[in-house]
Amino acid sequence: MKLYLRLLEYLKPYKIQIFWAALSMLILSVANILLIPLIGKLSEAIGNRDFGLLNLVVIGAVSIYFLRGLSMYGQGYLMAYAGHRLVTDLRKQLYRHLQDLSLDFFAKWRTGEVISRVMNDINVVQNATISAITEILPNLITLLGVLGYLFYLNWRLTLITLIVIPLLSFVIKIFGREMREVSRESQKKQADIASLLQESLAGVRVVKSFAMEKNVIEKFNQEAEKSFWLTLKQSQITVTQTPLLAFLNALAIVAIIWYGGFEVVSGRLSPSNLIAFFAGIALIADPASRLGNISTVIQNALASAERIFEVIDIKPSVAERPDARELNKISGKVEFKNLTFSYEKGEAPVLTDIDLEIKPGEIIALVGRSGAGKSSLVNLIPRFYDPQKGMVLVDGHDLKDVKLQSLRSQLGMVPQETILFSGTIGENIAYARSDATTAEIESAAKTANAHDFIMGLPEGYDTLVGERGVRLSGGERQRVAIARAILADPRILIFDEATSALDAESERLVQEAMDNLMAGRTTLIIAHRLSTVQHADRIVVLDKGKIMEVGKHSELIEKGGLYAKLYEMQFKDEENNIPA
Repeated sequence: MKLYLRLLEYLKPYKIQIFWAALSMLILSVANILLIPLIGKLSEAIGNRDFGLLNLVVIGAVSIYFLRGLSMYGQGYLMAYAGHRLVTDLRKQLYRHLQDLSLDFFAKWRTGEVISRVMNDINVVQNATISAITEILPNLITLLGVLGYLFYLNWRLTLITLIVIPLLSFVIKIFGREMREVSRESQKKQADIASLLQESLAGVRVVKSFAMEKNVIEKFNQEAEKSFWLTLKQSQITVTQTPLLAFLNALAIVAIIWYGGFEVVSGRLSPSNLIAFFAGIALIADPASRLGNISTVIQNALASAERIFEVIDIKPSVAERPDARELNKISGKVEFKNLTFSYEKGEAPVLTDIDLEIKPGEIIALVGRSGAGKSSLVNLIPRFYDPQKGMVLVDGHDLKDVKLQSLRSQLGMVPQETILFSGTIGENIAYARSDATTAEIESAAKTANAHDFIMGLPEGYDTLVGERGVRLSGGERQRVAIARAILADPRILIFDEATSALDAESERLVQEAMDNLMAGRTTLIIAHRLSTVQHADRIVVLDKGKIMEVGKHSELIEKGGLYAKLYEMQFKDEENNIPA
């Protein structure tokens, strides 16, 4: 009940529509109840051959059905409006909340699982909510109103009718509990299928390169079969409940017919009132059946609502303080003070006792073996994560005290795997600044060595890049990403192995673009190829999460420490790989 009430909280902004819809439902229910005495009068008019009364009954019936039609339209449209708004608001809140969550959430949750909750679970809630709120109230009012009138006609006969209601409620409760469990499992399986689909499509090149099509098809088929049996179980519950409730209703009707005949023979009930009573029973049967079916639908919705609110209730691990202040234009000074960081509490730290000061405009190269902590260190600057000990400062401001948007808007990141969004090249460059003019976009592209290749494309800046930029080469994607960073005009730049996956020509063009972008900006470069960072003002050597050495290239080579060993190993590897 708490879960359902929480869901209905989203209807509060639409209380005016719900009020008018409820009024329409009330009119509809009253119209349904008025049909009972009307049928009694019809029986009386026919029995007495009273054509005047017969004409009045016909006029009354036409009026009632016209009123019912108007009321059905009013309540159906208004409640559908409120229901659709409910799920739209819920979907928007869920998506907004996903944008607020920290990176550790996305590291733990599969993309397909998240998509399933935003799409599949919301759709289940939408269908259930709309059908529930458009059917529960009118059917409940009709049921209670008809029962009240039946008590007025003959309370003994009505009590017999009510004997079956606790039994029906018990059956509905049992089926509802089972349906909710199966629905929860079914939605989880839908999420598994969505995750599998997303992963196989995103990695389609890897699948094909290893000729793994049969394997992924078999795995998908297995998940689809599991989903089939769970869905079939849901259908089985529904098709079992419906005839069982119908059978119990039939038993009740037979008992009522027998006792009703007995009341007429005894003289306690007139034949016309008995016919009216049966008309009332007929009116009860449909609302009772619908309420039973709605219970099943609601259980489906609650299973999905649980999964939706599970995500909404997750608190971001990196949260903005209520008193956080704007970070005005920065000069670019970055400090790591006595910093220790691990991704999960209780795990071994990936960074330990880091102390490093970077001056405005300084170019710092971070080098070390894989897993040394280079990416973890730079990911603390945009505050993707918070350290467990120590702090990160920009221009002397602790990052925990400033607004995230004001910080991140002054940073630029170019990762190894460049992410471009579906759309045109021009739109991707302008991603950081939606108000950028065409001239500004082209200027940024020229600085990033991207303008020439863009103009060589059939549609220039209006060329669609495809999903994740698949229609561009690695070097082209990197230059578009650098143009995007240039347009943002950041004060602090982070390059995370931006040239490691490129051929020599692409690397040269990207390196030139990087040099253009770095001018006058604080820059941190994570590099795999040590030959690309010799020009850095300082090189910071990391190993096992600790800073081992700091200095210029020549100083570190002369020192003969870890950097010199790494450089010598890489130099030898490059010599050995030179073709004869």
